Amino acid sequence: MASLETISHVLEQSLLPQHARSAEQELLAMETTPGFAVSLLHVVSSTNLNASVRLAGALFFKNLIKRKWLSSDGETYMLPLEDVTKIKQEIVDVLVQLPSQLQRQIGEAITLIAECDFPHRWENLIDLLVAKLSPTDFVNNRAVLEVMHSIFKKWRPLFRSDELFLEIKLVLEKFAPTFLQLFVAVDQLIGEHKDDAASLGIYLDNLLVLVQLYYDLNCQELPEFFEDNMRQLMKLIYDYLKFQSNLITKPDEDSEVDVLIKVKTAIVELLSLYVNRYADDFSEYVEEFIKLVWETVSGVSEQPKYDLLAVKSLDFLSSVVRNPGLQHIFNNEQAFDEIIRKLILPNIVFRESDEEQFEDEPIQFVRSDLEGSEFESRRKSATDFLRELKEVNSQLITTKVMSYVNDFLSQSKDNWKNKDIAIYLFTSLATKGSITNAGVTTVVIDVVGFFVQNIVGDLSNNQIHPILRMDAIKYIYVFRNQLTKEQLAEAINMMVNLLDVGQPPAVYTYAAVTLEKLLGLTDFKTHQPIFNKEDMRQIHPQLLTQLFSLLLQFQDRPERLDENEFVMKCIMRVLSVTDDTLENRMPIMGQLISILEVTSKNPANPRFTHYVFESMGLLIKYAPESDIPTFVENLVPKLLPVLVEDIQEFVPYIFQILAYVLERLPKSQGLPTVYRDLVRPLMAPVIWEYKGNIPGITRLLIAIIQQDPSVCGDRDNLESVLGVFQKLISSKLNDAYGFDLLQTILLYVSPQHYMSFLRDVCFLLLNRLSNSRTERYVKRFTMFLMVLAATPLSQADIPNKQTINGSFVVQFFQNAQQDVFNKICKTFIIPTVSQLANLQDKKIANIGLSQLILAPELNDEVVLELTQSVADNILTYEGIKKQNDSGAKEPGVAMTNAPLNELDLEMQAFGSTFSKIVSVQNKSFDPVAHVPNNDFAGIERIVFTNIKQVRPAVAQALSPEVKERVSRSG
Repeated sequence: MASLETISHVLEQSLLPQHARSAEQELLAMETTPGFAVSLLHVVSSTNLNASVRLAGALFFKNLIKRKWLSSDGETYMLPLEDVTKIKQEIVDVLVQLPSQLQRQIGEAITLIAECDFPHRWENLIDLLVAKLSPTDFVNNRAVLEVMHSIFKKWRPLFRSDELFLEIKLVLEKFAPTFLQLFVAVDQLIGEHKDDAASLGIYLDNLLVLVQLYYDLNCQELPEFFEDNMRQLMKLIYDYLKFQSNLITKPDEDSEVDVLIKVKTAIVELLSLYVNRYADDFSEYVEEFIKLVWETVSGVSEQPKYDLLAVKSLDFLSSVVRNPGLQHIFNNEQAFDEIIRKLILPNIVFRESDEEQFEDEPIQFVRSDLEGSEFESRRKSATDFLRELKEVNSQLITTKVMSYVNDFLSQSKDNWKNKDIAIYLFTSLATKGSITNAGVTTVVIDVVGFFVQNIVGDLSNNQIHPILRMDAIKYIYVFRNQLTKEQLAEAINMMVNLLDVGQPPAVYTYAAVTLEKLLGLTDFKTHQPIFNKEDMRQIHPQLLTQLFSLLLQFQDRPERLDENEFVMKCIMRVLSVTDDTLENRMPIMGQLISILEVTSKNPANPRFTHYVFESMGLLIKYAPESDIPTFVENLVPKLLPVLVEDIQEFVPYIFQILAYVLERLPKSQGLPTVYRDLVRPLMAPVIWEYKGNIPGITRLLIAIIQQDPSVCGDRDNLESVLGVFQKLISSKLNDAYGFDLLQTILLYVSPQHYMSFLRDVCFLLLNRLSNSRTERYVKRFTMFLMVLAATPLSQADIPNKQTINGSFVVQFFQNAQQDVFNKICKTFIIPTVSQLANLQDKKIANIGLSQLILAPELNDEVVLELTQSVADNILTYEGIKKQNDSGAKEPGVAMTNAPLNELDLEMQAFGSTFSKIVSVQNKSFDPVAHVPNNDFAGIERIVFTNIKQVRPAVAQALSPEVKERVSRSG
């Protein structure tokens, strides 16, 4: 066990740039040794050590917990059990002894442990935390309460379940009385120290966390404790929504959000919860709070520090309006007029701070302004409030708003902000529902007429304020579904000219965003893209040139080059739509490589990186086969240095690109030397340690074997590949890749090379099946066997398709363990195949089963069960066929245009582990690809043809229904 002195010395070394890397490696080497984690926690708590060493220790401890507390399957501790027990016993005591900077790190570590172990494997956690809450020490109280909030806030988005309610009940029983006592105590202390800024800040910090905990504890249902104490608690909530303090809130501070504003924001969130979830229980208090929230939002200034409070207040009022029982408060002309003047207009005006962000942080401005983005803004919340009011009295609110729109338009020559307000008001009024990723689908007023009269001219008017030009672009973005193709085409031509470095970055970025959306539009009736490759033929050279110029203007500034993912996504979309009409692909690929070379110095934007590799994939995908050797010659050597440098943000993508280039290379070209030289490095254990690499490396290894199976003719290579297979198949996360790799070996490598290994391979599969199987493993195991059985029917060029068949599958197991395959059939194959839902899986599995029943190695009893099962499965196709025949889409319902819309990656989490390149995704091997998945008659024909060939004793024993069906099949 490493001593405290040793650990503290290594931590001290890690703070020195010249020793940082070696010190980190030394810490990593020690981290799972018995006692290390506990000693590290003691280093953090040691008051004899330098503060920077303790902080380094706290950070390493937190990250150690994140990486090594539980295995990837969430079941096994990766640290020694004695350390796990001691950490749980000591960590809360350590927390309350630390200064605030260290408390934050150790508090996060407690939360990480709780995510894994609470409540079932850390039953006394709440007892430990509650015991540390003090009636006097509110510095430590805050740390403890923040840990509790960080644990409990996970309940907020969860679906209701018995287990969840039991967990909340456990917490309430142990904590609710203490919670109320603390709330009352904090209120009293705030009153006693309202003139003492330092003490007041501490108590308000505690109050903030208590309000957040109030929400946590009530987020799923209204607990009886809170219902019983609602009057007392709501009185406190009301008082602090009104509370003012010049000691805390500084009028001259514009952007820094003080704790009192945070408290009020948390209170309004809590009120929204009660209005939305517990309206009946809250009815006694709601009108008082409506008035107070109204006063709050109308009383705050334009200063950015109040933005979130204004947003949450407007959201609360929107929730109120959605309640039919409360709509009478708003449903009159005077109320509407006051709402527009006092609540809507002040919160949609383009402020000085917005102008500053437009100029100084244009990319962030666009991100936050986009409808449907994750960013909250006053404008969006005011718009949502207006839309809710429109549902109360559409005619009255439309008349009122349009009068304001016309007034602001008439005054727009004197002040551009008036037109900005007019456009924003009109857009808010015109849309029904929210603006989604597909744009607005329903409107209530004439948006096309407004476009012609007030918008289109601003796209080409160089004299107007750039924000109005951006407004015009955004109008097209929002109402793209309502404008005609001709209008959109004209707008595209105008916006191409705005993709210019001379334009403000927010303008050309919004133009890129809108162009990308227009090129992805799908006709609602025909389900076809509105703009196809022929529409783009004339314009795409200029479009790509200008888009790349916007990025490459920062070629000498790596920190700026990858900040604009919107421009990069537009490039990706253009390459997708142009399809195979693009000429001179290599210069474009060269520009993408240049971008990667610059951004590789410090990759900072995962979305940007993803779109670069998607663009590379599209260039390769639509290239003629004759271009692929050029990619091998010019692209591959430029990607390999990135692998050597181990730029982890790029490595998983590069493996996919390398694999795809090789997959597209004609087999007649053989295996290029540059790929052959990769075989041994790909076996290095270190590159398989990062789970994000595994899908791409496996795919590349498979592509190499398929291109030249002789690479596994070398026994050392084959043993290394099988070693990789063993590692993959033993992992619950990666076993699917293990099956893919094994399948490739069996189908492509000469059997003489692998026959001596098959017995060991079989035992590995059976061991997982017996000792640690999962539902996914059983399904993948079954499909693996069915693919092998169906392989002789494949029309693909597979070297071993005459030797890999049903008999091979049976012998594979029987040679390892006599009669084991009979049990596998009854216990796993038959039940799994009958439950498959995916049409391709059903097709392969049932055809594979029908091939398997012809294996002479199987006894009559098993063949009969398999035959009866596959025949019964085919009978279920009748129901599927009827569903398929009657499942036509209703007219006017848009279908997803898969090749385009799969590139819409807003919801994908980039950079976390593995991000699949959609444009080059590989399909699983289908040995009967020539039979369409929905060709039920064709599938039935193959299956019954095989059933007719079963041995007579089996045929005689089939059920009457199956016999009758076989005879009818001709």
